[in-house]
Order: sequence, then C-alpha cells, then structure tokens
Amino acid sequence: MDKSSDLSVLIVHYSKLVNRKVFLNKIIKENRLKVEWVTENDYESVARHKVKSKKILGISEKKFGMDLGINSRSIIFSRRKARIQGYFLFYRSFIGKRNNTYTTGSLPPRVALPVSWQEVQFMHITALRKGIATKSKWILVLEDDAIPIHGTFNSIYEMANKLNLPNTWINLNSGAGLLKTKSDSEPDSYGLFKVKPASTRCAVAYMVSRDLALKMNQIIEMYGIPNWLPIDFIYQALLRKCKATAYWQDPPIFTQGSENGIYQSTFEAFRTSVNESNSNVIN
Repeated sequence: MDKSSDLSVLIVHYSKLVNRKVFLNKIIKENRLKVEWVTENDYESVARHKVKSKKILGISEKKFGMDLGINSRSIIFSRRKARIQGYFLFYRSFIGKRNNTYTTGSLPPRVALPVSWQEVQFMHITALRKGIATKSKWILVLEDDAIPIHGTFNSIYEMANKLNLPNTWINLNSGAGLLKTKSDSEPDSYGLFKVKPASTRCAVAYMVSRDLALKMNQIIEMYGIPNWLPIDFIYQALLRKCKATAYWQDPPIFTQGSENGIYQSTFEAFRTSVNESNSNVIN
C-alpha cells in the first residue's frame, strides 16, 4: 500500500467510547496506517456564528433550506425531480412572506445542540485543520463509528494517489437513507457519482481536497459556526458557499456503526457515559 503524502487520515473520537477505538486500532494496525486522533480533550476552539446574522456561513437561509429539502426529497424522488421541486419552491417563497416556509421549513429549530454534539462540531473542524497542516493533497476524516469493509484503505490510497479533483468533497459512507437515484450518473471505477447540488451524506467518512478544506476553514473563521446545526448540516452550507463539487460512493466502503445497530447511537453513548451539565452552550 502506498502511504504517500497524498493523504492524511484523522479520526474524530469521543474518548469514553473505548470499544470503538479498540476496533479501529485493530484495523489501523492491520493496514499499517498512520492516523491522528482528535478527541473532546484536544479540539481547537472555533468562532461561534453571530446570532443576529440572517445568513448561515454566508449562505441565505432560503438557499440552505432549499438544499436540505432537495436532499430529503431525493429519498423518494429522483435527484433531478427533487431539484426541480426545490427550485420551484425556492422561487415561490419570494411571493409573500407567508411562503418563506417553503424553503426555511427544512431548517432545524434554532435551539443550541447538546454539549456533546457541539463538541463533535469542534472535533471535525479541528480534524480538518490538522489535515490542512499536513499539506496532503487529500484529507480523510472518519468518525469513530465508521466501519470499513475489506480492502477499504487500499482503495482510498489509490484514489488519493490518482484523483486530481480540485474543490472536491467525497462521501465514502452510507447514512440517513440517502442513496443513488435513477437520475444520477453511473458510478465510476471507484464507485463515485456526482451529486447536485453538492450535498453531504452524513459525516461518518469523507475525503476533502486540501484546497476545499482551506476554503472551508477560511469561511468558518470569517462567519463562525452555528451551535444549533449538526456537523453534516454545517458541511452542507460550506459546500454551497465554496461552490464545491461533491461525490458520493455506491456502494459505500464505510457503514455507520451507530446507524446499523453495531454500536449504540453516538448521542445515547454520550449521554450514558458522561453527566453533562445543564448548560447547552460551550464557553
């Protein structure tokens, strides 16, 4: 396996979930991987979104809500049809204030996430920054419940060495019931197909080109991140702001252990392993 400087590997890990680290350490040893772990004990501070701002990471609420709606509808309809519906509702939302909910209705409530979820936000962004610092062409970030299939890392290193895709996001995981639809292009030899608008399929296992990671970090530093959006929604907004190209993989080479029943859900695991304070804001 070619472990060149084309790829850096970082794992977002909540330290109390010991069994997850034990499992991944076995995979790391078998594949002779060089990885860096990011935990709730060593994440970097990240600027918070200005509460009064109507935009989300520089993106209007309506455009952001439209993208979320398209993603949701693609579970039922083809992605092309979901896009047509999304743009129709987006333009219709400008006809009277009462129609705003045609797009903004897809947004989660502006209520601060539990502390553990906010820590996950910070850990992912720290992983992104650490990947940037390595100057690798590609950055691979895994959550600690990512379950690789056999041969996964051979495939990843081959992609990192051969693919020259600027401003690109690649989802390597399953998640949220989001699948390839009949209007999507056929997967290439790596199982990758382009998704429009650029979208995330959870944040369990993803590759980011270094130039896109740099853009994302600059936008985060400029606008700050909302404490009410899960990390995959934050990435969703960043992909639009950066005008990124997004690919998903079919079939994916990682499954999400906390979604398919191998692990307890991450949030439940957090709750049972830590007595969080009553505060829902990280200082």
